[in-house]
Amino acid sequence: MWYCTFCAIRGAIQTLPMPCRQTTAKSLVREALLLVALAALPLTGWAAHAVPIFQVDVAGQSAPALQDAMREALVRATGRRESASDPVFGGLIADAPKYVQSYDRGPRGELQVLFNAAEVTKTIAALDRSVWDPNRPFTLVVIYPPADQADQAGDQTGLQQAAEQRGLPISVVPLPVTDNSGNLLPREALLEMAHRYGAEQLLIGRPPVTAAPSPPPPVPGTAPGAPAPTTASAGTTQPASAAKPPPASPAIQPAAAPAAQPAAPPDQAQAWQWTLYTDFSSQNWSGPLTAGIDGTVDLLAPPSGAAAANAPGDTEIEIDGVSSLADYANIELMLGAVPGVSKANVRQVSGDSVLFDLTVRGGGAAIERALSGSPSFARVGPGAQAGAASGAQLIYRYRPG
Repeated sequence: MWYCTFCAIRGAIQTLPMPCRQTTAKSLVREALLLVALAALPLTGWAAHAVPIFQVDVAGQSAPALQDAMREALVRATGRRESASDPVFGGLIADAPKYVQSYDRGPRGELQVLFNAAEVTKTIAALDRSVWDPNRPFTLVVIYPPADQADQAGDQTGLQQAAEQRGLPISVVPLPVTDNSGNLLPREALLEMAHRYGAEQLLIGRPPVTAAPSPPPPVPGTAPGAPAPTTASAGTTQPASAAKPPPASPAIQPAAAPAAQPAAPPDQAQAWQWTLYTDFSSQNWSGPLTAGIDGTVDLLAPPSGAAAANAPGDTEIEIDGVSSLADYANIELMLGAVPGVSKANVRQVSGDSVLFDLTVRGGGAAIERALSGSPSFARVGPGAQAGAASGAQLIYRYRPG
């Protein structure tokens, strides 16, 4: 293929007048090399793991047990927690026994029900609700600083259960996310590490800070010459830094954390701090242990509401300022990581511009919303709203770094 490409280029060059050949040759060769490289680069942003959506643990074969299992399946299928109580699904949940395809045993001997995926999906579509693609981004989850040994198993189990309930494939791993000085690694290094493990994204969680232990009470009858007690003597003044906190308000001390991350604000002292790193952007959440999982799925799954607004649509996007293969590689990864993008093809390369054909959930309006929040892309021409209203082609300038 490469040989034919360069033969065609050589033939085109030889038909030109001599003064034009050198300039045209450089341009054509550059574009040919870029096109060859585009075909060879892996689309890692679009790789994903299949999730067993309609195979659910079940407490028994009674109608109420199967209805509960159907609620779990709907949450996984749509990616939306509210699907378990969405009135639109009332009839589907009530008729759960009709959708049973078979029963099986799980890896620990637990009873599982397998619903008819095609029929349930067809019914969801008939009810005008969106189904999340069952091939979903594989996410590495890292807790840093690592939890105490006694807490590790509980935290890992809680995260895995939350991910299973929401239908997100994850692996909780103890990866080193800081350098030798304790500083958090750059975003690019973190993503490179995640990709080496076959993951599309990395989710890092900081556990809540813990309360410092209260100082021991003074020992009565301290012998002369013994170390001074930690509490102040009557009639003396203590430095503010040595003041003992009141018993009802123990002092909060931040846990060891990377130097690049500031201490959590006081109102978030007892919350987990989560950061999701993707090839497109970084997102932050705070809350309970499962906040990172919930935030990630809420970002990736189709928005709640009618399915028509979330239907996949084809759109063209031109990216200017592509000056090297490294630029293209970054752009390709970022576009592939935009939530809802299922396909992207390079249609044309011209100078420093690359024209992409995208298939994205929600069409051009969705890709505009996503890129408007990215520091790596600047809209060229009409603004987002004006462009969407007029149907103008999406043109963005890439801003590396």
